[in-house]
This record gives sequence, C-alpha cells and structure tokens, in this order.
Amino acid sequence: MGVLRDSLAVLASWAVIGAALVGAARGQQPPPVPRSDVTFRTVTMRYPFDREVRVPMVGTQRLGANVSGEAVVERRSSVTKISLTLKRLPRPATVGPMAATYVMWAVTPEGICDNLGEYRKRQSDTLDGWFGSEISTTTRHRNFSLIVTAEPHYLVASPSRLVVAANAEVRAGQVFVADNEIDFSGDADVENRIVSPEPPAAGRDPRYPPELLQAQRARDIARYYEGDAFAPQLMAAAGDAFAAAADLYRRGRRDEAAETADTAIRLAERARRIATGRMAAERQRREAAAKDEVIAELQDRANQIPGLQAQLESERRLRREVEAERERVRDDYNRLVADKTQGDANTASLREEIRRLRAELDRAQMATREARIKALREELARLFGDVRFEARGSVLVLPDSDFVSAPRQPMALTPAAMAKLDRLAEFLRLTEAAARIESYADNAGTEQSRQDFCRERGQLVLGYLTARGIPSDRVQAFAMGNANPREPNTTPRGRQANRRVELILPPPSDLDSATATP
Repeated sequence: MGVLRDSLAVLASWAVIGAALVGAARGQQPPPVPRSDVTFRTVTMRYPFDREVRVPMVGTQRLGANVSGEAVVERRSSVTKISLTLKRLPRPATVGPMAATYVMWAVTPEGICDNLGEYRKRQSDTLDGWFGSEISTTTRHRNFSLIVTAEPHYLVASPSRLVVAANAEVRAGQVFVADNEIDFSGDADVENRIVSPEPPAAGRDPRYPPELLQAQRARDIARYYEGDAFAPQLMAAAGDAFAAAADLYRRGRRDEAAETADTAIRLAERARRIATGRMAAERQRREAAAKDEVIAELQDRANQIPGLQAQLESERRLRREVEAERERVRDDYNRLVADKTQGDANTASLREEIRRLRAELDRAQMATREARIKALREELARLFGDVRFEARGSVLVLPDSDFVSAPRQPMALTPAAMAKLDRLAEFLRLTEAAARIESYADNAGTEQSRQDFCRERGQLVLGYLTARGIPSDRVQAFAMGNANPREPNTTPRGRQANRRVELILPPPSDLDSATATP
C-alpha cells in the first residue's frame, strides 16, 4: 500500500507539472514583462486646444549640459503640432559609440513612445550655437513628455538611454503638469558590443551624409539580432545598397549617396524586425517541443501504473475537499475586496473634501491679498499725493523735499520718504511688479554734475527698495539729468519742482491681471 501511495504521489506531482506546461503551451500564461534598464525622470504636460505653448528644452547633465532650446507646441483638433529648436548639440558620435543621429520622441505617461522624426543639427557649430537647428512635426498625443535621444538611425522603434535634452516644466494656464518616469527596455549591451569603426571621412568631411553612418549602424544592429540567418535576402539587399551609397559618396555624388543609404537603413531595420520576430517564434517552438517531451513522459509513466482506482477515488475525495476550501477562500477574498472597495470610496470622499477645502483656502488667500493690494494703492496715493496716470503706467513722485543733502555729507532720505518707500516696497512684493526709477535735476551746474546728482538719488532709492526685499532684477534706476522739466527753471520754486524722483509702476490693468493669476 505504501508503494502504491508513493506511486500515486509521483503521478499526481507529474500531472500537476504537466497541466501547468500544457496551459503555458496554449498561451494561458501571461508573457514576461520586459526589464527596464534605466528610468529617466521628467515631466509630462497636457496641452490646451488652439493655444501655442512655449516649452523650454534643457540638456541633460550627463550628455547635453550645454544644450538649450525651445519647443512651440499647439494642440489642434486631434493632432498636436510641435516646432523644436535646439542649440549647441554635440556630434552624435561623441554622445555614444552607436550614436549616428538624434531622434525626437513624444512619451506618454502610459509609456507609449512616438518617434517624431530625425533631428539634425546644422553642419556649422558656430551657426548652430547662434541660431540652433529646427524641426517641425506632429503627434496624435495630447499629454506627453518631449525628449531628444542619440540613436544609431532615425527608424528606431523605441528611445535609447542616451537622452540629451528634455522638456522643462511650464507653469501656464490650462497646461496640466505631472511627473513622468520613462522606462527604457531592451538589451542593455547592444550599444557596447556591436560597434563597427566610424569611417574616417565622417570626422573629416562636414558634408559627409549622415545616412551613410546610420546605414552602417542599422546593419550592425540587424546583424546582432541574427538578421543574416533569419532575413538573409533583406540583409544582402541592405549591404548592396550601403556599398552603392559609399561608392556614390566617393564619386562626389552626395545627394544620391544619402538617398541610397536611406534605402539601406530601411532594409536593415526591416531585416532586424523580421529577425527578432522569427527568433521569438523559434524560441516558442523550442519551448513547445520541450513541453511535448514532458507530456509524452507523463503519458508513459501513467501507462506504467495499473490498478490505482482506489487511490484515484481518494484523490477525487481530496479534490472535493480542496474545492470546498477554495470556495471558502474565494468567499473570504470577495469579502476583503468589498471591504477594500468601501475603503477606497471613503478615501476618495476624503480626498474630494480636502481638495474643496484647499480651493476655499486659496480663494480666501487671494481675496486677502487683493484687499491688501487695494489698501496699499489707496495708501500710496495718499502718501505720495503727486500721482499721475500715463500710458507707460502709474507715476509716483518723490519731491526734492524728501531728500536731505548737506556739503560733504552723503545724500539721505527723510522719514516721510522712507514711509512712502516702505509702503511701495510692500506693494511691489505683493504684486511682484517691476518698477522704474527716473531721477531728474534742474538746469544748474554742468551736465556731468547733473548726471551725478541724479545717479546718487536714483541709487539711494534703489538701494532702499532692494534692502526691503525687492529683487534687483525688478527695479532699475535711470539718471535723466535736466530732461522733462515740470516747470520753468527760472525761479527757485520751479527748479525745486524739477529736482525730483519719479517711480513708474505698470498700469493698474496689468497689475490686476497679474495678481489674478493663481
């Protein structure tokens, strides 16, 4: 009985293994998830309809530290138009051993990679540094990240890990911004193991057709994936096209060489795709054959074990017990799922309440800020008194009496002037507005002495504002000399009126629109 029990256990074990293998052979198991070699972190943006958005492009620290540029993105109906300009791209060969060109990609948050086309820099590094190089293209996606990668050729199906530039975050109305992690899947060793030497002419001749080097790299990659074995005719055609292109280049027919090399690229890439597909099919055939051998061995073992009806009945009884236990476990699982669903609903409700409270807080803070700005405007009008509204903005005047000057003593502000400038500084901090300081003099003295007089007063006011937290790039001082007199310089009163400092703020309408932006 012990021998039969052991035989039954062996048969049951092999039966379980065989069932698993048969299920896998019939496609019941999910395919393996591709391994991610590198994760690149950037941001993805969802663009509004019918509005141009200017997106800054920045070089990656490792490969494109000097690269900069801009993409102009506009969503129209079901397509997104993109115009990209980059400056100071390095030669592709300096980025990676397999690199022969650059490709622009749109990568969605779901990981869909859209090849937007080849990006070529100018042949002149000087012109490329001044004006950059431009590409205009489209994508069907609306929410995506923009990256530029160095590639062996322009027909690659997925981006390499050699990212030289990516979009930066844009904070503009109706542009939704979120983090995006781009996973690069595939064979991490391809670019390190299949490099053939770059032709010497590629480094010497600035007009060397980039298609030639791309064709060479495309053939290298197809050869690595056994294109010679799985797609020999395409590989031979690609080799013939490459040889013809190289011959055309040697004879000075560069345009024809580029066109013929492009044919070689497309043939080699098609050979690679066919080869990878056939390699996968061959691997599946080998796996299926191995599974068939296991199934045959199971059948042989089953035929060798007679008279196991009692043991089989025991197995059936055990199976019924297992089924009952499985039903119990399934009920427990369904109960847990229901509990989790209820918990998720409660969590969603709490999140919605948090979002509502945050929105109310934002509105309250905005109202408080706007009320404070309004109060400051009224206080500035009261403190300065002399306020004009011109096309260039609001003009606040510090009269000559707001300054204290004595022989051999530095010029200083009166307490009244300081009170005015304190309120002005608070106003500028709240509105984040810029201010222009214009210092004026009367017609006394020489032109140089008048300029020195104006410069000293302007720097005094500028220094006072920056000391109170106004960034120096938002306030500028200009010495105007005796220009734009407010009254004739024929009387002491007129000359004093002309000695003044005017503070020009943006028009109220501009400030209102700026403060209304969340």
